[in-house]
Amino acid sequence: MDFGIINWGVLIAVVVGTTWAGHVLSGKGKGLEGFFRGGDGLPWWAVSASIMASQISAVTIIALPGAIFRDGGNLLFMQGTLIGFVIAKFLMVFLFVKPFYEKKIYSPYEFIEDRLGARASQLSRGLFLVSAILGHGIRLLTVALVLSVVVGIPIGQSVLVIGIFAVLWTIIGGVTTVIWTDFILFLVILGGAIFSLVFIFGELPFGLGEALAQLDAAAKLKLIDVSLDPARTWTLWTCVLCFTIFELAQNSVDHVITQRMLCCRNYKEARKAVLGSLGIVVFSSLMAAVGLGIWLFYQHVPLNAEQTAFLAEQPSRAYPFFVVHQLPVGISGLIVASIFAAGISTLDSALAALSETCVNGYYRKWINPAASEQRVLTVSRISVVAWGILLSVLAYLAGKLVQNEGLLNLAYKTPVVTYGPMLMIGILALLRRGSFAALGLASAAAVATSVVLLVLKARGVVGFDQFWIYPITCVVFALVVFAVSLICPDAAGDGGPIRSKRESPPGEGSSTADNLRGEQVARAKGLGA
Repeated sequence: MDFGIINWGVLIAVVVGTTWAGHVLSGKGKGLEGFFRGGDGLPWWAVSASIMASQISAVTIIALPGAIFRDGGNLLFMQGTLIGFVIAKFLMVFLFVKPFYEKKIYSPYEFIEDRLGARASQLSRGLFLVSAILGHGIRLLTVALVLSVVVGIPIGQSVLVIGIFAVLWTIIGGVTTVIWTDFILFLVILGGAIFSLVFIFGELPFGLGEALAQLDAAAKLKLIDVSLDPARTWTLWTCVLCFTIFELAQNSVDHVITQRMLCCRNYKEARKAVLGSLGIVVFSSLMAAVGLGIWLFYQHVPLNAEQTAFLAEQPSRAYPFFVVHQLPVGISGLIVASIFAAGISTLDSALAALSETCVNGYYRKWINPAASEQRVLTVSRISVVAWGILLSVLAYLAGKLVQNEGLLNLAYKTPVVTYGPMLMIGILALLRRGSFAALGLASAAAVATSVVLLVLKARGVVGFDQFWIYPITCVVFALVVFAVSLICPDAAGDGGPIRSKRESPPGEGSSTADNLRGEQVARAKGLGA
């Protein structure tokens, strides 16, 4: 594909301009609080846009139109967004937001520590690290693969550029810069999608009524499937149960998302941010309309044999292909830049969350509890760079092994292994119930179950869709915890401090990073004496 010098200029201008704007908006001198929590002062609407930008990701922008464009594609996948995501957002608002804000925490894992103890917290951190490393490494690769084809650069260079800017955006101002750059990019992405839709239907030689008739005749408008066949991915029941669990876990115990929610001024603002992120339903609908429009467009503007074969083999390239070949020069550069920047946004979100998890969960807790704030900030930035290098290397190496369409689905398989136990630990933390022994055994059983089921599915032994693994692992987790409570009744609730923080004896269950560090410093001095 010939991307062209003008489009390259637009792409570079968007990325560089967003970097500069993120630096200006992030402010200066906010210290560790600003780096990991945005100084507790970011407006809810910016946080909401950032949540949506992170959840949209470049993979979503590419995959949603492709899911409709492909042969047999339709709107069934929208059930997950229209039903499961909406239910989960409201559950998040009414179950988790206020308890998270009652303690000045940096992550949901500190909340778990306050309710269930340090070992439970480390267990949940470990599950998050596995999920984030695999999931975001694959997401980086999928974006790099598509963009390497669209703009005509080797995949290694594509990974390198995304990795460099993701690291830069994160170390400039931590999560504050990440949120503001996400806000800007969300507006660019939204504008590009709207322009694409207007352009498509402006080029079609018929009106909306005829367009809907053609789409309906091709079964592209099918939206609801009430089938009870567990082998089908997109059914009403899958989306009500499986996608609700997926989205609730993503919002409550996946720190890539929760880190943003914790940057609001108070829990009421945070609730607005979470509910505001339901705008992703509107965006998903818009991208679905783009996919329908592209399919209609190419029914009346036939492709040559080579292009037809390319899109038949790689349908998820349909939107980038359309953008580069059909949209005006400059506009196409702007939209590709938004896809490129969305890939950066997805990665920098992971880098900020991974850095906080390691620095507050391991460095300040076990390695150097007496470290000054400036030292911790330095280590945080070093951690961002290290994680950026690791994820980029993993993406590049994976790209050498597999470069096919299956990667777009693989990006969403990794949470299947970890989200069930992570969510159940979070729910038990709300209830202040569960010993580490029970949580550890239940997590091991849930992870093992998911891996076994994935292997059996790959070999054709089991026929149900992989998304059913979410509720299955939750049930396995609950059964193991219940069994432990029957075998060892005294261990059922010994996971951590059951009393409130104010009633806890000195040294127990600190939930704030500052208090935790203070207690560790005191202990270190006592040992030194």
